[in-house]
Amino acid sequence: MKLLRLATTLNSTSAPYNQFSLGLKKDIDQTFLSLLKNEIKVDKAISYLSAEGSIFKMFKLLRKQINSNKYDIIHIHSGITGLIFLFSIFPFKLFLLRKTIFTLHNSWHVLKFRNQLLDLLIIFLVKKVCTCGISCKKSLPTFFELLVGKKIIAVVNGFDNERIDFIENSKTKDQHFNFETEIKIVCVGALNDTKNQIAILEALKKMQMKCEVVFLGDGNKKNSLINFSKSISNKTKIIFKGKVSRKIAIEHMLEADISISLSKGEGLPIAVLESMYAGCYNILSSIPPHNEISPPKDRCFFVNLSNKLEIIDSLMYVKENINDIKKNRSKSKSYSINNFGLKKMLKEYVQLYDSIL
Repeated sequence: MKLLRLATTLNSTSAPYNQFSLGLKKDIDQTFLSLLKNEIKVDKAISYLSAEGSIFKMFKLLRKQINSNKYDIIHIHSGITGLIFLFSIFPFKLFLLRKTIFTLHNSWHVLKFRNQLLDLLIIFLVKKVCTCGISCKKSLPTFFELLVGKKIIAVVNGFDNERIDFIENSKTKDQHFNFETEIKIVCVGALNDTKNQIAILEALKKMQMKCEVVFLGDGNKKNSLINFSKSISNKTKIIFKGKVSRKIAIEHMLEADISISLSKGEGLPIAVLESMYAGCYNILSSIPPHNEISPPKDRCFFVNLSNKLEIIDSLMYVKENINDIKKNRSKSKSYSINNFGLKKMLKEYVQLYDSIL
């Protein structure tokens, strides 16, 4: 099988590369084409091309690839790359749409209006559409089900536990957290309104909790979040480390006691699944994607974002039960691999590829 994968980015947090391409590198001949410039070293088993941020260059690269190669499957991971693909096959190779799959990686309401329009166009034209979980599928407008419901299927996201095992076994003695800190908290995600890190900081300000909190990620709210963090008691050590590699993020999870995500919207978040396998206790916003993951009750505290007192209650629970939380790390690990392993997800995608060959 020869596959062409189209995505906006290829970096340390890119699901199309980290979950899909790496997971299938031994089984499928893949060419990965990204719109933006690559930020990491690409595995030798995967052919890689970059448009380096140029829509016109991606159009030319696609034209060349389609004319010089016979691809069995085209897998699109974003609306903008789907649109460029559409122009590149117009008008004489539109039949390739019958070999094309689109994966929607986020809940519909989280997408910007522009991206909704682009995704809408691609959803109506391609052969099959996969949403990254049941909650993501349910987030789609009702008329989708009426018009194209039969082509939309939910494939639950999976994470690469073998990668985490490798990182844990090869981890150096260097520590990302202060070894003596009793409560270590990690927060992974872009620093923006949707990821809602401000809610965590507001709760910590009222708590004056003795702990260490590390934020991993970058975004348009970084400066405002850093400024707000300066108003929080010195008892709470807060560090913004910016964008880091997937390896470093996982190393933080392996050291942390708590992983917090108070996001207002998600697809089916890989970072939460990885943190569970790493042994973290989770504090999660009560949104459909988090509820779909549904960690064991004694390893998770769900909070209603409209009730700020619940966020404080979750931190208070952690403070009072930290010893038990530290003892039960293996429970999160076993639950995550039994329900959200990467092999299960990839098996479903391969079956889908085979069905449209």
